[in-house]
Parts: sequence; C-alpha cells; structure tokens
Amino acid sequence: MTASPAGALTPDQIDDLLRRPVPARLATLDPDGYPSIVPVWIEWDGSTAWIVARALAAYVANLVHDPRVGISIVDPDDPDRRVQIRGRATIVAGPGPLGGRTLEIARIMAERHEGQAGLAYIEETRDWPRVLVSIEAEQVRSWGSGDWHERYLPDASDSGGADQS
Repeated sequence: MTASPAGALTPDQIDDLLRRPVPARLATLDPDGYPSIVPVWIEWDGSTAWIVARALAAYVANLVHDPRVGISIVDPDDPDRRVQIRGRATIVAGPGPLGGRTLEIARIMAERHEGQAGLAYIEETRDWPRVLVSIEAEQVRSWGSGDWHERYLPDASDSGGADQS
C-alpha cells in the first residue's frame, strides 16, 4: 500500500472515515471496458475493504471479469475529506446463503448503516445468495482539506514562458 501525498489524512483519520456509516462508491470495469460505479457498504480492516454483495449483481460479474477496482468515500460532514482506494477484488466466499465470515460482516455493516432495521433485513434475507468480496488496498490516497496541493500551483520562478524584459 502506498502513502498519500502532503495534505493527506493521517492513517487514523483514514481508518475513522472508512469505518463510518458512509456509502462508498465502487468502480469496476464492464466487459466492454467502460467504468461502472455503484454505491456499496464496506467493512474496512486497515488494509482490506470487504463487501457483501448480491451474487448476481452486475458489479460482481464485472470484478470476476477484471478484478481491478477503485473505491471512493467522501465525508458527508466535510466534503474536502476524501479517501480513494485502488486494489484488486477477490471473491472469497459464495455464492450462497449468508453464513460464517460473510454473515458476520453483513451484520456489522447492516447495524452500522441501518441499526436494528438493518439487522432485521439480514435475518430476513439470510438465504438469499451473496458473495463475500475482499479488496486488498494497493494504493490509498486521501485529502484532508480543500487546499490545492503544491503540484497544481504555478511555479513562482516561471514567468509563463513570456519574456518579461
């Protein structure tokens, strides 16, 4: 996992944001090579994002075809605080009914995002086919403010190429 540039969130701030009840945006590539972006819930363990997906979701077929994915999360209370993850997805369990680690993660996410109603939904749909997806973070980038990174600023010694004499 590579580090973020200057102005980035600290590792603790990244973990905090990724563990909040904020929907993530998952980007996959469809078989024609076009990006597809869907909202998902993730469970972050510090290096891997976990997703419990409906087995027949289009994005599951996409990541089976091409495991390269991206995840984006924006803090709803401060949209200048953002995290972007690049990685490769792997289906580690399923398709099948919720059980074992898949059920454990589904319950954690459902309670975090929807409280008791989320837990009730998980119990009502336990037999529906799901897959457990792991996304190992290869790169994590973050932004902690709306300030521009210095690479975007014009060089003070550059006169724009015009002769100022």
